[in-house]
Amino acid sequence: MRWGRKKLKTLVFRNGMLKVFSLAFACGLWLLVNAGERDTEKTLVVPIELGNLPPQLVLVGNQVDAVDLRIRGPRTLLGRFHPKKITLNLSGVRPGPASFRVSADLLKLPRGVKIERISPSQINLEIAAIITRTIPVRPIVVGTPPHGYMLKEVEIAPNAVEVVGPAPQIEKMETVTTAPVDVSLFTQSQTQELSLRGLEGDQITASVDRVRARLEIQEVMVTQEFRRVRIEIKNAAYRAVSAPARVDVAVRGPQRLVEQLKLWDGEIFVDATGQEPGTITLPINVLLPPGIDLVSQDPAEVELTLKSDEQKKAPPKQTPEKKKRGGGRS
Repeated sequence: MRWGRKKLKTLVFRNGMLKVFSLAFACGLWLLVNAGERDTEKTLVVPIELGNLPPQLVLVGNQVDAVDLRIRGPRTLLGRFHPKKITLNLSGVRPGPASFRVSADLLKLPRGVKIERISPSQINLEIAAIITRTIPVRPIVVGTPPHGYMLKEVEIAPNAVEVVGPAPQIEKMETVTTAPVDVSLFTQSQTQELSLRGLEGDQITASVDRVRARLEIQEVMVTQEFRRVRIEIKNAAYRAVSAPARVDVAVRGPQRLVEQLKLWDGEIFVDATGQEPGTITLPINVLLPPGIDLVSQDPAEVELTLKSDEQKKAPPKQTPEKKKRGGGRS
Protein backbone atom coordinates (compact mmCIF):
# COMPACT_ATOMS: atom_id res chain seq x y z
CA MET A 1 0.00 0.00 0.00
CA ARG A 2 2.84 2.30 0.90
CA TRP A 3 4.62 1.32 -2.33
CA GLY A 4 1.52 2.18 -4.39
CA ARG A 5 1.25 5.62 -2.91
CA LYS A 6 4.87 6.29 -3.60
CA LYS A 7 4.52 5.19 -7.21
CA LEU A 8 1.45 7.39 -7.71
CA LYS A 9 3.27 10.34 -6.23
CA THR A 10 6.17 9.73 -8.52
CA LEU A 11 3.87 9.62 -11.59
CA VAL A 12 2.13 12.86 -10.59
CA PHE A 13 5.22 14.95 -9.94
CA ARG A 14 7.55 13.52 -12.59
CA ASN A 15 8.12 16.27 -15.30
CA GLY A 16 5.85 18.51 -13.32
CA MET A 17 6.75 21.73 -15.14
CA LEU A 18 6.09 20.19 -18.53
CA LYS A 19 2.73 18.93 -17.35
CA VAL A 20 1.76 22.35 -15.96
CA PHE A 21 2.75 24.06 -19.24
CA SER A 22 0.76 21.54 -21.28
CA LEU A 23 -2.30 22.07 -19.13
CA ALA A 24 -2.03 25.87 -19.47
CA PHE A 25 -1.55 25.59 -23.22
CA ALA A 26 -4.63 23.39 -23.56
CA CYS A 27 -6.72 25.78 -21.52
CA GLY A 28 -5.55 28.77 -23.57
CA LEU A 29 -6.23 26.98 -26.82
CA TRP A 30 -9.69 26.08 -25.64
CA LEU A 31 -10.40 29.65 -24.64
CA LEU A 32 -9.02 30.99 -27.93
CA VAL A 33 -11.10 28.66 -30.04
CA ASN A 34 -14.26 29.29 -28.10
CA ALA A 35 -13.73 33.07 -27.96
CA GLY A 36 -12.97 33.20 -31.69
CA GLU A 37 -16.13 31.36 -32.53
CA ARG A 38 -18.28 33.65 -30.41
CA ASP A 39 -20.28 36.20 -32.43
CA THR A 40 -19.40 39.90 -32.23
CA GLU A 41 -20.17 43.09 -34.20
CA LYS A 42 -17.99 45.37 -36.26
CA THR A 43 -18.66 48.75 -37.88
CA LEU A 44 -17.04 49.70 -41.19
CA VAL A 45 -17.13 52.66 -43.59
CA VAL A 46 -16.96 51.28 -47.11
CA PRO A 47 -16.34 53.63 -50.12
CA ILE A 48 -18.75 53.60 -53.07
CA GLU A 49 -17.28 53.32 -56.56
CA LEU A 50 -19.36 54.01 -59.67
CA GLY A 51 -18.26 52.17 -62.79
CA ASN A 52 -19.16 51.64 -66.43
CA LEU A 53 -21.06 54.89 -66.89
CA PRO A 54 -22.03 55.06 -70.60
CA PRO A 55 -20.43 57.74 -72.77
CA GLN A 56 -22.28 61.04 -73.14
CA LEU A 57 -23.82 60.58 -69.69
CA VAL A 58 -22.77 62.28 -66.49
CA LEU A 59 -23.73 62.20 -62.82
CA VAL A 60 -25.28 65.39 -61.45
CA GLY A 61 -26.39 66.51 -58.01
CA ASN A 62 -25.17 65.25 -54.65
CA GLN A 63 -23.62 61.80 -54.51
CA VAL A 64 -23.03 59.28 -51.71
CA ASP A 65 -19.32 58.55 -51.36
CA ALA A 66 -19.52 55.74 -48.76
CA VAL A 67 -21.89 53.59 -46.67
CA ASP A 68 -21.80 52.76 -42.97
CA LEU A 69 -21.81 48.98 -42.53
CA ARG A 70 -22.45 47.05 -39.32
CA ILE A 71 -21.77 43.29 -39.54
CA ARG A 72 -22.01 40.37 -37.09
CA GLY A 73 -20.08 37.11 -37.04
CA PRO A 74 -17.24 35.17 -35.42
CA ARG A 75 -14.46 37.36 -34.20
CA THR A 76 -11.82 35.52 -36.21
CA LEU A 77 -13.74 36.06 -39.46
CA LEU A 78 -14.54 39.70 -38.77
CA GLY A 79 -10.89 40.40 -38.05
CA ARG A 80 -9.96 39.22 -41.56
CA PHE A 81 -12.84 40.96 -43.38
CA HIS A 82 -11.72 44.34 -44.81
CA PRO A 83 -13.77 45.31 -47.89
CA LYS A 84 -12.01 48.00 -49.94
CA LYS A 85 -15.04 49.31 -51.82
CA ILE A 86 -18.54 48.68 -53.12
CA THR A 87 -18.78 48.92 -56.90
CA LEU A 88 -22.04 49.91 -58.58
CA ASN A 89 -22.38 48.95 -62.25
CA LEU A 90 -23.92 51.86 -64.19
CA SER A 91 -23.71 50.27 -67.64
CA GLY A 92 -27.50 50.18 -68.10
CA VAL A 93 -28.49 53.61 -66.81
CA ARG A 94 -30.29 56.28 -68.83
CA PRO A 95 -30.82 60.00 -68.29
CA GLY A 96 -32.97 60.56 -65.22
CA PRO A 97 -33.05 59.13 -61.68
CA ALA A 98 -31.43 55.76 -60.94
CA SER A 99 -31.49 53.73 -57.68
CA PHE A 100 -29.19 50.92 -56.52
CA ARG A 101 -29.75 48.73 -53.46
CA VAL A 102 -26.67 47.92 -51.39
CA SER A 103 -26.90 44.20 -50.50
CA ALA A 104 -24.67 41.44 -49.21
CA ASP A 105 -24.02 40.31 -52.80
CA LEU A 106 -22.03 43.50 -53.41
CA LEU A 107 -19.87 42.90 -50.32
CA LYS A 108 -18.87 39.22 -50.76
CA LEU A 109 -19.28 38.42 -47.07
CA PRO A 110 -17.55 35.35 -45.60
CA ARG A 111 -19.81 32.48 -44.58
CA GLY A 112 -21.08 33.07 -41.07
CA VAL A 113 -20.92 36.85 -41.34
CA LYS A 114 -24.23 38.71 -41.56
CA ILE A 115 -25.18 42.32 -42.21
CA GLU A 116 -26.87 43.98 -39.28
CA ARG A 117 -27.26 47.46 -40.81
CA ILE A 118 -26.39 49.38 -43.98
CA SER A 119 -26.74 53.15 -44.11
CA PRO A 120 -27.81 54.19 -46.61
CA SER A 121 -29.20 50.94 -47.89
CA GLN A 122 -30.10 52.49 -51.26
CA ILE A 123 -27.99 54.76 -53.44
CA ASN A 124 -29.99 57.30 -55.47
CA LEU A 125 -28.30 58.92 -58.46
CA GLU A 126 -29.30 61.53 -61.02
CA ILE A 127 -28.06 60.85 -64.53
CA ALA A 128 -27.95 63.54 -67.25
CA ALA A 129 -27.03 63.55 -70.91
CA ILE A 130 -24.09 65.67 -72.04
CA ILE A 131 -25.13 68.20 -74.69
CA THR A 132 -23.50 71.03 -76.68
CA ARG A 133 -25.08 74.46 -77.27
CA THR A 134 -23.94 77.71 -78.84
CA ILE A 135 -24.64 80.48 -76.32
CA PRO A 136 -24.18 84.25 -76.84
CA VAL A 137 -21.64 86.17 -74.77
CA ARG A 138 -22.88 89.22 -72.86
CA PRO A 139 -20.31 91.78 -71.68
CA ILE A 140 -20.59 93.14 -68.14
CA VAL A 141 -19.78 96.88 -68.07
CA VAL A 142 -19.68 98.84 -64.82
CA GLY A 143 -19.41 102.57 -64.30
CA THR A 144 -19.78 105.36 -66.86
CA PRO A 145 -17.06 107.28 -68.74
CA PRO A 146 -15.98 110.69 -67.42
CA HIS A 147 -18.12 113.78 -68.06
CA GLY A 148 -18.16 114.63 -71.74
CA TYR A 149 -17.63 111.04 -72.92
CA MET A 150 -19.93 108.12 -73.64
CA LEU A 151 -19.71 104.39 -74.29
CA LYS A 152 -21.08 104.05 -77.79
CA GLU A 153 -20.66 100.32 -78.40
CA VAL A 154 -19.10 97.11 -77.05
CA GLU A 155 -18.00 94.50 -79.58
CA ILE A 156 -17.20 90.96 -78.42
CA ALA A 157 -15.17 88.47 -80.46
CA PRO A 158 -16.27 85.76 -80.52
CA ASN A 159 -19.77 86.90 -79.61
CA ALA A 160 -20.94 83.31 -78.93
CA VAL A 161 -19.24 80.18 -77.58
CA GLU A 162 -19.96 76.46 -77.65
CA VAL A 163 -20.73 75.16 -74.16
CA VAL A 164 -20.66 71.46 -73.25
CA GLY A 165 -22.16 70.02 -70.08
CA PRO A 166 -25.12 68.32 -68.39
CA ALA A 167 -28.38 68.97 -70.23
CA PRO A 168 -30.34 70.32 -67.19
CA GLN A 169 -27.75 73.06 -66.65
CA ILE A 170 -26.90 73.86 -70.27
CA GLU A 171 -30.56 74.15 -71.30
CA LYS A 172 -31.15 76.84 -68.65
CA MET A 173 -28.27 79.02 -69.81
CA GLU A 174 -29.32 82.08 -71.82
CA THR A 175 -26.00 83.91 -71.94
CA VAL A 176 -22.40 83.55 -70.88
CA THR A 177 -21.12 86.71 -69.19
CA THR A 178 -17.68 88.24 -69.13
CA ALA A 179 -15.69 89.46 -66.18
CA PRO A 180 -16.73 93.06 -65.33
CA VAL A 181 -14.87 95.88 -67.07
CA ASP A 182 -14.86 99.33 -65.46
CA VAL A 183 -15.13 102.22 -67.96
CA SER A 184 -15.19 105.04 -65.43
CA LEU A 185 -11.70 106.24 -66.45
CA PHE A 186 -11.90 105.64 -70.22
CA THR A 187 -11.64 108.71 -72.47
CA GLN A 188 -10.72 106.77 -75.59
CA SER A 189 -11.58 103.41 -77.14
CA GLN A 190 -10.09 100.33 -75.50
CA THR A 191 -9.51 96.66 -76.39
CA GLN A 192 -9.27 94.13 -73.56
CA GLU A 193 -9.14 90.38 -73.02
CA LEU A 194 -11.96 89.31 -70.67
CA SER A 195 -12.46 85.94 -68.99
CA LEU A 196 -15.83 84.22 -69.15
CA ARG A 197 -18.14 83.80 -66.15
CA GLY A 198 -21.16 81.61 -65.53
CA LEU A 199 -19.34 78.35 -66.37
CA GLU A 200 -18.88 77.18 -62.79
CA GLY A 201 -18.40 73.48 -62.21
CA ASP A 202 -15.99 70.85 -63.49
CA GLN A 203 -18.66 69.37 -65.74
CA ILE A 204 -19.18 72.50 -67.87
CA THR A 205 -16.63 73.54 -70.47
CA ALA A 206 -16.58 76.16 -73.24
CA SER A 207 -14.82 76.32 -76.58
CA VAL A 208 -12.84 79.34 -75.31
CA ASP A 209 -12.21 80.72 -71.85
CA ARG A 210 -11.51 84.34 -72.86
CA VAL A 211 -12.95 86.79 -75.40
CA ARG A 212 -11.70 90.05 -76.89
CA ALA A 213 -13.81 93.11 -76.08
CA ARG A 214 -13.56 96.39 -77.98
CA LEU A 215 -15.13 99.30 -76.10
CA GLU A 216 -15.78 102.31 -78.32
CA ILE A 217 -15.62 105.57 -76.37
CA GLN A 218 -16.85 108.78 -78.01
CA GLU A 219 -17.10 112.38 -76.94
CA VAL A 220 -20.60 113.65 -76.22
CA MET A 221 -21.60 116.13 -78.93
CA VAL A 222 -23.92 119.01 -77.98
CA THR A 223 -25.43 122.07 -79.65
CA GLN A 224 -25.59 125.39 -77.85
CA GLU A 225 -27.13 128.77 -78.83
CA PHE A 226 -25.67 132.20 -78.07
CA ARG A 227 -28.29 134.93 -78.38
CA ARG A 228 -27.83 138.63 -79.09
CA VAL A 229 -24.06 138.58 -79.32
CA ARG A 230 -22.61 141.97 -80.19
CA ILE A 231 -21.15 142.32 -83.69
CA GLU A 232 -17.79 144.06 -83.77
CA ILE A 233 -16.74 146.16 -86.76
CA LYS A 234 -13.07 145.72 -87.65
CA ASN A 235 -10.71 147.67 -89.90
CA ALA A 236 -13.17 150.52 -90.63
CA ALA A 237 -11.51 153.69 -91.91
CA TYR A 238 -14.63 155.69 -91.14
CA ARG A 239 -17.18 155.89 -88.42
CA ALA A 240 -19.33 152.74 -88.91
CA VAL A 241 -22.68 151.47 -87.68
CA SER A 242 -24.09 147.99 -88.37
CA ALA A 243 -27.73 147.08 -88.63
CA PRO A 244 -28.55 144.92 -86.78
CA ALA A 245 -25.88 145.31 -84.12
CA ARG A 246 -26.31 141.81 -82.61
CA VAL A 247 -26.58 138.27 -83.93
CA ASP A 248 -27.87 134.84 -82.73
CA VAL A 249 -25.36 132.01 -83.16
CA ALA A 250 -25.71 128.19 -82.72
CA VAL A 251 -22.60 126.00 -82.49
CA ARG A 252 -21.98 122.25 -82.16
CA GLY A 253 -19.03 120.33 -80.76
CA PRO A 254 -17.72 118.16 -77.91
CA GLN A 255 -19.53 118.83 -74.66
CA ARG A 256 -16.31 119.53 -72.77
CA LEU A 257 -15.42 122.30 -75.27
CA VAL A 258 -18.85 123.79 -75.84
CA GLU A 259 -19.53 124.13 -72.11
CA GLN A 260 -16.39 126.26 -71.75
CA LEU A 261 -16.97 128.36 -74.90
CA LYS A 262 -17.32 132.12 -74.43
CA LEU A 263 -17.90 134.33 -77.47
CA TRP A 264 -15.86 137.34 -76.40
CA ASP A 265 -15.63 140.62 -78.26
CA GLY A 266 -13.85 140.27 -81.53
CA GLU A 267 -14.89 136.70 -82.24
CA ILE A 268 -18.04 137.79 -84.11
CA PHE A 269 -17.32 140.68 -86.49
CA VAL A 270 -17.61 142.24 -89.94
CA ASP A 271 -14.47 143.27 -91.81
CA ALA A 272 -14.69 146.78 -93.27
CA THR A 273 -11.23 146.78 -94.82
CA GLY A 274 -11.10 149.11 -97.87
CA GLN A 275 -14.71 150.17 -97.61
CA GLU A 276 -15.61 153.77 -98.54
CA PRO A 277 -18.30 155.88 -96.93
CA GLY A 278 -21.78 154.66 -97.72
CA THR A 279 -24.03 151.73 -96.93
CA ILE A 280 -22.92 148.22 -97.90
CA THR A 281 -23.86 144.64 -97.07
CA LEU A 282 -21.12 142.52 -95.47
CA PRO A 283 -21.04 138.91 -94.12
CA ILE A 284 -20.76 138.26 -90.41
CA ASN A 285 -17.59 136.35 -89.47
CA VAL A 286 -17.62 133.93 -86.50
CA LEU A 287 -14.31 132.71 -85.05
CA LEU A 288 -14.59 129.40 -83.17
CA PRO A 289 -12.00 127.19 -81.45
CA PRO A 290 -10.83 124.00 -83.24
CA GLY A 291 -13.34 121.19 -82.88
CA ILE A 292 -16.41 123.43 -82.65
CA ASP A 293 -18.52 124.02 -85.76
CA LEU A 294 -20.94 126.78 -86.64
CA VAL A 295 -24.47 125.41 -87.05
CA SER A 296 -26.38 128.61 -87.81
CA GLN A 297 -26.34 132.37 -87.43
CA ASP A 298 -29.12 134.89 -87.74
CA PRO A 299 -28.59 137.11 -89.56
CA ALA A 300 -25.79 135.97 -91.86
CA GLU A 301 -25.16 139.52 -93.16
CA VAL A 302 -25.52 143.08 -91.94
CA GLU A 303 -25.87 146.49 -93.52
CA LEU A 304 -22.84 148.57 -92.66
CA THR A 305 -23.04 152.33 -92.88
CA LEU A 306 -19.73 154.21 -92.98
CA LYS A 307 -19.65 158.01 -92.50
CA SER A 308 -16.77 160.37 -93.03
CA ASP A 309 -16.01 162.92 -90.31
CA GLU A 310 -15.96 165.66 -93.02
CA GLN A 311 -19.51 164.93 -93.99
CA LYS A 312 -21.94 167.46 -92.57
CA LYS A 313 -25.58 167.24 -92.09
CA ALA A 314 -27.43 168.49 -95.17
CA PRO A 315 -29.74 171.51 -94.35
CA PRO A 316 -33.39 170.62 -94.29
CA LYS A 317 -35.24 171.44 -97.45
CA GLN A 318 -37.50 174.49 -97.18
CA THR A 319 -41.10 174.25 -98.09
CA PRO A 320 -42.67 176.86 -100.49
CA GLU A 321 -44.42 178.53 -97.57
CA LYS A 322 -41.15 179.13 -95.78
CA LYS A 323 -39.61 180.61 -98.90
CA LYS A 324 -42.56 182.98 -99.33
CA ARG A 325 -42.35 184.14 -95.74
CA GLY A 326 -38.72 184.75 -96.05
CA GLY A 327 -39.25 186.87 -99.21
CA GLY A 328 -41.96 189.00 -97.50
CA ARG A 329 -39.55 190.00 -94.67
CA SER A 330 -37.03 191.26 -97.15
